[in-house]
Amino acid sequence: MDGSWNRNLKIYIWNGILYSIMLNLYSPFAVKFLERLGGNELHISLFNALPGLVAVFATLPGMLLVLRFPQKKKVTALFFFLSRMFLLFLAFVPWMPRNWQPLIFVLLFSLRNLPDSISQSALQSFSGDLFSPETRSTAIALRNRFSIPATLVVTFAAGKILSDLASSASSILNTYQVFFLLAFLIGVAEIIVFLLFKEPPASGVSSSPQILGSIRTVLKDKNFRSFAQTSLIFYFTWQMGWPLFNIYQIITLGADEWWLSLIAIFSSIGMFTGYKFWNEMIRRKGNRFVMWATTLGMALNPLIMLLSNKLYVFTALNLILGFFTAGTVTVLLSYLLEVTPDENRVVYIGVYNTLVNISLAVSPFAAHLVLQQSNIYIAITIVAALRFTSSMIFFFSNRKAGTVGIKA
Repeated sequence: MDGSWNRNLKIYIWNGILYSIMLNLYSPFAVKFLERLGGNELHISLFNALPGLVAVFATLPGMLLVLRFPQKKKVTALFFFLSRMFLLFLAFVPWMPRNWQPLIFVLLFSLRNLPDSISQSALQSFSGDLFSPETRSTAIALRNRFSIPATLVVTFAAGKILSDLASSASSILNTYQVFFLLAFLIGVAEIIVFLLFKEPPASGVSSSPQILGSIRTVLKDKNFRSFAQTSLIFYFTWQMGWPLFNIYQIITLGADEWWLSLIAIFSSIGMFTGYKFWNEMIRRKGNRFVMWATTLGMALNPLIMLLSNKLYVFTALNLILGFFTAGTVTVLLSYLLEVTPDENRVVYIGVYNTLVNISLAVSPFAAHLVLQQSNIYIAITIVAALRFTSSMIFFFSNRKAGTVGIKA
């Protein structure tokens, strides 16, 4: 491996560490913050759905804009900065009119996804440019594994601070405001590190006719289309569970910030183990096999949750949930980069993430509808059944292609 690989890998890891610190200052507690503002089950469903709806209209146009720049690093950093600016806006929500605070928080959090979806998609494409097909899964796994210790420390400290202030409503909301401010500052440091990447040589600027032709090429690509169809079915079942799991752990089990931090910590420990294991499995068995195996594990997650009628049981079982989540996160990006050619990768990923965000915009509302017609236990069981079905679709599509157990 050459010096460029080592340099970019180190930057990739440090960028991931700073991103994890920023994210875990507020993300594990965002729904609890929404509840403290007066949010209800509908607000929680909107919180999960609206970011996807915003990204549907932003991702592909934004990626096409990025594509027009020969040097994509600086324009990607700009979108990162715009996304981090919304963290400052979120800090002002507790000073808004009381009755409007939940809705304002949901809307601001959702609008943040406009620049964030563009920057995250561009980073995915950038990862494909930085690393060769043989080293991509290793780079992704190392970035995520090295981020785990920072996640553990930050989540533990944030949860402890918030739980110690739980008796005072005003103090805890003020602390959330401080965390949003700190997250913004860490986000700025993350962007500075991102700008240190040694960008591959530019291949030129795409014109509009070429871009439109590229989109048609993407939609006609059989390998990409097959991956997109099967993964989007899984994404729908994965995203459908998010509001239900938030409702279950916060409203049904009564988790406060301290318990939420412990849940996140145990999940992170499981993910730390999972990243190394699943990266090795990808290298030995290939993306297709690991995609089936991890989605099968994700189908078990809701059932594991239903066995957890006590917070301490639920917290401990998050070791298993985190293990399979790590594999899913790693293989989804690794598999996506496998089926996207170097030429026009930005367009491929823009189209794919737009489709994913359409699913994200719809699936939480589907979950809310099921919840309204039944109860939290039945709704989670339905999610488990749908996830199992999506895993079987991966299994049979791989058997049809003759690839199960064979390196992709």
